[in-house]
Amino acid sequence: MPRLRPAADPPPAPLSRYWNGYVGECASMVTRFHRITGALPTGQVQTWLGEIGKRLDAELEAVRRLATVGDSIEPARFRVRQGPAKRIADRLDAAKAAFTDAVSQAAEIAEQVALDPTHNDVRAHLEVLGRQATQLAIATPIEEPEPETPRRKWRRTAS
Repeated sequence: MPRLRPAADPPPAPLSRYWNGYVGECASMVTRFHRITGALPTGQVQTWLGEIGKRLDAELEAVRRLATVGDSIEPARFRVRQGPAKRIADRLDAAKAAFTDAVSQAAEIAEQVALDPTHNDVRAHLEVLGRQATQLAIATPIEEPEPETPRRKWRRTAS
């Protein structure tokens, strides 16, 4: 009698167009970061950017998870209307901007290495990029202002 194998986990459901756009753009930025890192000559700078790239990979997984949650709250094609979904979308907007900044910094570093590998600006850019990678928007919650308590309207009494 043949043994039955346990069924594998089903593949995740595809995301709606709105949420998939966030994941796609962030994934594109991480891919660009890795291409830039791969174009550098072997050395300390490439090693450091490789470590930052691993952190970006982990953040990309967080983006995917967050987009999945957003899609489960409100699947959308063009925009979201519900409060929780809007908060997630705001967070993903911030993450997308952070990924874009990381790619921009990596491009500046690669340019500096190509021009002068011992230049001090390379180290400064690496330090900035290292700080940015540890402070991506997904890792930290966005501060929301506390709702104001409604004020009582004072009426003058007619005398």
